[in-house]
Amino acid sequence: MEVLTTSNDQLVYNALSFAVAAMAISFVYYLVSRSRVSPAYRSAVTMSAMICGIAAYHYWRMFSNFSEKAPFNEGYRYADWLLTVPLLVAELVVVSGIAKEKAKGVTTKLAIAAVLMIAFGYPGEIAKAGSSASMIWWIVAMVPFIYIIWILFAGEVGQALKGQSGEIGKKLNNLRYILLLTWSVYPIAYLLGDSESFLAKAVGLDSAQSSTVIQVGYTIADVLAKPGYGLLILGIAIARSKAEGYKEV
Repeated sequence: MEVLTTSNDQLVYNALSFAVAAMAISFVYYLVSRSRVSPAYRSAVTMSAMICGIAAYHYWRMFSNFSEKAPFNEGYRYADWLLTVPLLVAELVVVSGIAKEKAKGVTTKLAIAAVLMIAFGYPGEIAKAGSSASMIWWIVAMVPFIYIIWILFAGEVGQALKGQSGEIGKKLNNLRYILLLTWSVYPIAYLLGDSESFLAKAVGLDSAQSSTVIQVGYTIADVLAKPGYGLLILGIAIARSKAEGYKEV
């Protein structure tokens, strides 16, 4: 990471600190909320807790790393994503209403695509700013990203959601768009984080500003895509449980 000005340094510091707190409190909240949903949907809420717990640990490592002025290790962020992104798509399948005989296959396809997306993004992230490798890996990582979005909107998940109506159908539709919106932040922040990329040059970012934008951008997206996304998952699980006659313990 580039040497930052005092204001940029404080912005990244505060963003990382906020993320640690948001992830940690969400981890506890989702654990104690499991009894609010029927056993059929508790795995989704458990995955929300796991996602936030994993993210809290990695954000603490990043926060400590940054606070100590040590060389910033992007590996923490990618290790987090490698574990949490497959869980994010898996919990969506649990509450989506996909038939049980199809759910396992859909989850497997989404999880593999998620792992490939993260694995392809990392080499580009650590590549030299402005290098062709950075842009090539961004393009390669976008292929599984687009595949995931296709499954959510036109593939198996999209087809399953066509049969959903009322409050549950509305919540599921919102969930897809929240996922699309938050995940779209990552490739944009990736480009803005490379001061030599066409996008960073277009908005006039220098290297220090690019470093700030990518860290703050990733952090905001993570808070929305993990604790925020988990609230939607919990809301859908509660709505489904009530519709099926379950009463909270």
